[in-house]
Amino acid sequence: MKRLWLLRHAKAGPYSADDFGRALALRGRKNAPAMGEKLAAVGCAPKTILCSAGRRAVETLCGVLPSLPADLSISVMHRLYTFSPGTVLQCLRTQPEGTGDIMVVGHNPALQELALYLAGRGEEEAFAALNGKFPTCAVAELEFPESPHTTDWDEGSAYLRRVLTPRPPRHE
Repeated sequence: MKRLWLLRHAKAGPYSADDFGRALALRGRKNAPAMGEKLAAVGCAPKTILCSAGRRAVETLCGVLPSLPADLSISVMHRLYTFSPGTVLQCLRTQPEGTGDIMVVGHNPALQELALYLAGRGEEEAFAALNGKFPTCAVAELEFPESPHTTDWDEGSAYLRRVLTPRPPRHE
């Protein structure tokens, strides 16, 4: 199975005219390493990371990176500073054959909408989380069937394995 992890950037500071340059807030600087530990605990081991060049995404990546395997390729891309799931999908489709498991660090609503587009089936709890609020520093993990050539990034082609958040879920 090929895996895709879609990681929304951690909590950023207040909105400003320089949205691209917004840094992480204190909560975001705490949540990113915590998410890195959660990802390591579930066996997250991407071979490639595609990261938005937006400051808050890069800072999130820096927070989770110490918990991930060292043998990976990282591409910081201005093109991923987007709120469009179609643009993220285009970036995934340009990855060379045999790239292996991929993590995308980016922005909402692009990542949440892309996860919903790709997930044709999956864990009920994961779908409930993904259809609700996709909070900052959340991760959607998708699995794709083995293919003799390359991953088909088609609608409904993935299995939604889990949605992780930096905090435990609230129970009513």
